[in-house]
Amino acid sequence: MRFSLRLKLALIALLLPALPYSGIQLAALVKANLLESKKESLMFSARAVASALSGREGLFDEELFHSLNQGRDLYLFQLTNPMRLNGKTDDWEPYLKNAKLFGAANILETPHSFVENGSGFRHLIGRRGEYIYAIFLVLDEHLVYREKNSLALDRSDHLKIAIEDRQGNLNRYIIAANGPGWVNGSLIAKDFDSILPAIEEPRIQGVWLETSTGYTLEIRLPQQMVGNRLAFAIADVDNTSSRETETLIGTASIDEPEKIGWLLTPSSSIEKILQSFKRPEAKIQIVDSNQHIRASYGSLKISDSAAKTPPAPSFSSYINQILSPLYRLFTEPFADDFADPLAQPSTRSLAGVTEALKGQSSLSSYRIAEGKVEVMAAVEPLYENDTIIGAVVVEQTTNSILALQNRVIEESLSLTLLVLVFGGSLLFFFAYRISSRIGKLRDQAAGAIDNNGQIHDTITPPARSGDEIDDLSRTLHSVLSRLKTQSLHREKMADNLEHEIRTPLSGASASLKNLAQELVGQPDSILEYVNWAQADIRRMEDLLSNIRDATSLEDALAQGFTERFDLSEALALWLEHGWRSTFTEVDFLYEKPAREIFVQGDPDRIRQMLDKLLENAVAFHQHGTAVELHLEPGKSSNILKVINQGPPIPDTMLEEIFNSMVSIRTANDTSPHLGLGLFVARTIARYHNGSIRAANLEDGRSGVCFYIELPQSFPAES
Repeated sequence: MRFSLRLKLALIALLLPALPYSGIQLAALVKANLLESKKESLMFSARAVASALSGREGLFDEELFHSLNQGRDLYLFQLTNPMRLNGKTDDWEPYLKNAKLFGAANILETPHSFVENGSGFRHLIGRRGEYIYAIFLVLDEHLVYREKNSLALDRSDHLKIAIEDRQGNLNRYIIAANGPGWVNGSLIAKDFDSILPAIEEPRIQGVWLETSTGYTLEIRLPQQMVGNRLAFAIADVDNTSSRETETLIGTASIDEPEKIGWLLTPSSSIEKILQSFKRPEAKIQIVDSNQHIRASYGSLKISDSAAKTPPAPSFSSYINQILSPLYRLFTEPFADDFADPLAQPSTRSLAGVTEALKGQSSLSSYRIAEGKVEVMAAVEPLYENDTIIGAVVVEQTTNSILALQNRVIEESLSLTLLVLVFGGSLLFFFAYRISSRIGKLRDQAAGAIDNNGQIHDTITPPARSGDEIDDLSRTLHSVLSRLKTQSLHREKMADNLEHEIRTPLSGASASLKNLAQELVGQPDSILEYVNWAQADIRRMEDLLSNIRDATSLEDALAQGFTERFDLSEALALWLEHGWRSTFTEVDFLYEKPAREIFVQGDPDRIRQMLDKLLENAVAFHQHGTAVELHLEPGKSSNILKVINQGPPIPDTMLEEIFNSMVSIRTANDTSPHLGLGLFVARTIARYHNGSIRAANLEDGRSGVCFYIELPQSFPAES
């Protein structure tokens, strides 16, 4: 069966579509479908959690989800950092961004007309272990400390604390400092208006530090002292003489028990319920009507045990490691190891929570870890008796989807690379085979005709029928065979014609001689006709001799011999004893080089070549000008110039004049010329591994210069 090149290329091309044609598109489709499935799953989970919590009677009353007041309720953070009671804020990072500012809008009382002076404080409260910690960043231009040995606690800058204990009793405390450093709380007997008697409370501890804008107060108290209500107030005293409180700014009223703010803490009861909805790498949060997170369970990160278990090494893992730079060009990067957002921020401002508190379900997404991780969130309203009291937020990263998408892309790229390597190797082998065959055919075609124009049948036809290259080989072989046959026929035809024409010419010449003898004594006019006829026969014999010499020159050159001789000396001898006596009406200029210039060749043939060139130069030279000869040695070749002044050669004929039977002589030239002289000269030059070319003069004169290059000959090493 015959396979053409087109069919072979088509068959190989069919292998490449075996690549996973749309591996990346397939991965994108997988990602889109998985994202849609994850959205539906997250929304279903959010609705399931909301339904489960709404079915627990009394749960929201117990967890203080009713009668919330954003302005006075305090949110208790779940602190994760180790806490050191030193008055510094480093342990509170990164919670400080959630610290609430209390200022002019939170003034509880002022004895005088209030003047805005920048007073106020930022406050944060949290739980760590068995203790509750609170920090106050107070703005105060004039610090006033408690006088030494003074029993009064409200005659200086101080902190007032109102606590409802677990038995429902309201207890009031004051912290006043004698100066920067350690402080303790003091229990007030009844209310803040009757300060005395005061009892020191060592369980309430703190550190007071001055700052450039006021002071920082960090306190700690046992969690068992606190029930459900808690309030703080900062009293500012500026006048050291009167020591009266200028302003009292607080989180809530500290005098009326029913106005003290609720202490909102994460609900352990709700978190236990959330454990039954455990989702891998997902976090469920319950947000109240003030967008405080009241319960949270789960994590966005992969479990530590799974993260610390490295995959077993395999061959594919090594391949993936090697190809990882390629994978990174097409896959979407994401971070496995990232800091999970705080489990208990003070509020949740996620897009969709506000809509959920209005009764609308929503799906949204945001990015964390400097944009390297995308988090999807489903938000569902939380009802109790048709009243919205909060929202359920279920979050999960898209890392698992991206991991699956990247795995599909990586497998597609691996398969693509494998097929490309296989297909590329096949194509390389096929291209190499084609190029080698074409190169071989090119070399054979290049050697089919040598520099002398001889045709050699060097193209070997293929043994069997193959593709288009084999067809081309057979066609070229057939063409060269026909050309060689025609060339041989023309060469033999010249000899045959010369032989056939010379025989009758010889007879005609003999007859004319006899006729001349018979006409002796006749008028001279009759004898002149006979002489003209004899001259024409001699011209025809000369033309036949030239044709024979041209056609048999290559064979004659092959039978000749070469020797090493001084070309400069030979030119001087040939000029003196040959050309000057032959062309007596022409001046020749030749300056013999100062040193010997040797060439390897047949002196007779080189002189024959120069005879043809000088005959041509003399024929075209301008009367009164000389024919010049210049011999110059080169690095590897000697250059001989033959210059005559006269008409230039048309540019289109500079190469053509060296071909056989080409002449640019005028029609009235009486000498017999067939355009073989320059052809003979080029044949002799090429035989000596040289070259010959013609160029018009460019030195301001009109004429032609023939350049002959012959290789230098160096003496043989002894």
